[in-house]
Amino acid sequence: MANFYRRFVGVAQRYPDNVAVEVQRQAKEGEPPDRFTYREMRRMSDALAAWLRKDAPAGARCAILAANGPRWLIAYLGAIGAGDVAVPLDTNFNAEQVAKLLKDSGSALLFVDAGRLPAAREAVLGLDVRLFLLERCPDAAGAPDLDSVISAAAGAFSLVEAGDDETAVIVYTSGTTSDPKGVMLTHGGLAAELDAAFRIASVTERDSILGVLPLFHVLSQMANLFLPLSVGARTVFLETVSSAELLRALRERGITFFICVPQFFYLIHERIQKEAAASGALAQAGFGVALRICALGRRVGMNLGKLFFGKIHRMLGPDLRYLVTGGARMDPGICRDFADMGFELLQAYGLSETTGAVFVTPPGGNVIGSVGKPMHGVKAKLLDAKPSDEAEGVASAPRVGASAPRRRLIGEVAVSAPMVMKGYYSRPDATAAVLKDGWLNTGDLGYFDRAGNLFIVGRSKEVIVLSSGKNIYPEELEAHYLKSPLIKEICVVGLRSLPGEPFSERLHGVVVPDFEVLRERRIVNTTEVLRFDIEGLSTELPPTKRILSYELWQQDLPRTTTRKIKRFEVERRVRERQAARARSGEESVAEREFTPQDREWLARPDVARAVELIGAATKSKRTAVHPRDNIELDLGLDSVERVELLGVLERELGADIEDWAAAQVFTVRELVDTVLAHAGSSKGRAPSRPTWDAILRAETTDPEALDITRPRNVSDRVWWVLFRLVRYVARLLYRLEIVGVEKLPKQGPFIISPNHQSFLDGPVVIAALPFRVLRNLFYVGTSEIFGAGIMRRVARSLRLVPIDPDANMVAAMKAGAYGLSKGRVLLLFPEGERSIDGTPKIFKKGAAILSSHLRVPIVPVALEGFYEAWPRG
Repeated sequence: MANFYRRFVGVAQRYPDNVAVEVQRQAKEGEPPDRFTYREMRRMSDALAAWLRKDAPAGARCAILAANGPRWLIAYLGAIGAGDVAVPLDTNFNAEQVAKLLKDSGSALLFVDAGRLPAAREAVLGLDVRLFLLERCPDAAGAPDLDSVISAAAGAFSLVEAGDDETAVIVYTSGTTSDPKGVMLTHGGLAAELDAAFRIASVTERDSILGVLPLFHVLSQMANLFLPLSVGARTVFLETVSSAELLRALRERGITFFICVPQFFYLIHERIQKEAAASGALAQAGFGVALRICALGRRVGMNLGKLFFGKIHRMLGPDLRYLVTGGARMDPGICRDFADMGFELLQAYGLSETTGAVFVTPPGGNVIGSVGKPMHGVKAKLLDAKPSDEAEGVASAPRVGASAPRRRLIGEVAVSAPMVMKGYYSRPDATAAVLKDGWLNTGDLGYFDRAGNLFIVGRSKEVIVLSSGKNIYPEELEAHYLKSPLIKEICVVGLRSLPGEPFSERLHGVVVPDFEVLRERRIVNTTEVLRFDIEGLSTELPPTKRILSYELWQQDLPRTTTRKIKRFEVERRVRERQAARARSGEESVAEREFTPQDREWLARPDVARAVELIGAATKSKRTAVHPRDNIELDLGLDSVERVELLGVLERELGADIEDWAAAQVFTVRELVDTVLAHAGSSKGRAPSRPTWDAILRAETTDPEALDITRPRNVSDRVWWVLFRLVRYVARLLYRLEIVGVEKLPKQGPFIISPNHQSFLDGPVVIAALPFRVLRNLFYVGTSEIFGAGIMRRVARSLRLVPIDPDANMVAAMKAGAYGLSKGRVLLLFPEGERSIDGTPKIFKKGAAILSSHLRVPIVPVALEGFYEAWPRG
């Protein structure tokens, strides 16, 4: 077979004036992108290939360290056109890592752009590697550069033919382990992959393919180099990769194909969800209804997406035909949303070792959650397949009375195909471990459905085996816990159990909160809110699949270039933190380094005083407070302690901060800067007066709170009748028993504090109260439920003040204090949330603070059996 370069030359002759590559610049609206025609690309590639034939050793390995763009493609094409081997390198690598791969691959030449030149220079020190500049650099005199080579080119280029089994490219695995290996891909494998891809989808010279993945990844090479340059299509790169630029390209560049890893589709999906939410509750509800209607239409073969979601189709471009995802697991829920909105989101599966995809869901046959069937020329089988219960998935725990679960066989996926790699460069041991009798052992675990579609469940090396023998696939659990909008990322690992736990290995989660969402919702007690979500999601899983412990990280999880979690790195960090904590008893979060900017900021006298006060209030055992410390996650302050600290800072620094401003503060630096910005706005509070006294005795201006005292003679009696009906129904259904009502005080003010087991708690407790108490009762409820629409009117009728205490602790406490000061009765659940298993959770301080500062009694109410009637989850 001929080198791929011959195919490219034929296309350039057929479509010389077609745009081959386009770069969208991040510039003013309407500014044209940089364009390169097939005639120009061929001329430059020919010149480079001719130079390589003359000035580089025959069959040289030519490394590429550069950003996406036409010059990267020219370097790649020139290398394979000259019969050499292209070696793309990760542009995120430092000089030491680049040097290691240059040495490992035996590269004789390193193509480099201006941005990576400093790292390249350091990397080649001591190595017999020649630098070649893809763009001229004034400070790199003496090194050959592409522009000079093109200018000096003369005469026709004689193509070097290559055999099917000869190596064309060495691609280094991105590595979920710390051992990247050079995958040797052959000319025959490239041709087989192209042939199989063209049998799935039609690509012509009229198509435009958007490229956002770095070209050192094999998926990007196939999608943005081999596919388009085989037919005369156009590749569009972005100067700056961002969601805004991506959407602009889809809208303005006539994109018909977009092939990318799931992460970019998640960004698009998130953008769509945010725009729906920003349009108001009614529009968001309508969005959900439209999705369900379109889903029903899909079931009967009708695509109603463009009818209901025309705006989204226009946003993603009117010419878009196919969306294709690969390189990592795709969330089935998001994939289903795209399908319901009328898009073809095809899912592909492959490895660097398979020259790209070997499975794909074809147009018109997309099975959500599956990666489809084998592509042309691919054979597949499962190794060491073992039965597993279908019902052991993460959708829900087995239901009482459910039929016996269907068994499925899960094993390691093995493939045999002409596009499988030749082997790992200079690694016969590693090659022998995965290539056996013509079959590539992928290391991925999966199963086939009855129609032959493959479902990937995880990596064999990442399976967590519990003492019960149960196999846990962490990717499934991570997808389940990511249902919480407050969780940005999560990694589930297996750790040795703590003393007293019944498992030899426990499931431990590393959770990265979505601080952007927390800021939008003005949630400052991150730990409590996340724990509630995690506990609730855990109830939907079988007990063996629930995470038993977790920790919160503020930095993103380490990932490969294809966005796969580097689990070995996560687990290493977790074990190091636990070991450090076991040795010293200190917090597991490592001390952070102080930058010169940090030290300059801390040197200011007013900042130093504020940081000293924060350090005195913190529960953390760290030796120094850092400007980037999170007030809750690093310093250990809950929402009440946060208010108390703010009061100390206000009093000592003479500041008066509005509640809304305080709710936007998450880190030490934000807190100090906010306080100092308001310094001088108050004459200061008397040091002898307790902070909560000052807060609770201040007059509230909240109209919802002031409305508590308004008489409601008619509605009080209506609610009395309704709650009596609730009491009657509860006696019939649950054999409700009520004792101790006579112990209630004859009149207010007082606080009723029940434990919290169920959604039934509030209505049944109110139903148990005599009318004299009910007519004086008020509540502070979450604004998420009672903040708008009909529920807000219900809240007003019930004397319920809709304030979210997570975001507005001070306002919630002021509302409670105001009602109590007017002789009213406050119903307050001191746990703040429903119990996960029926046993009481730790009480929060709110009720105790109100009671002690306002001198009002607390009436405890014990609820039992409500968890069994309607448990959480």
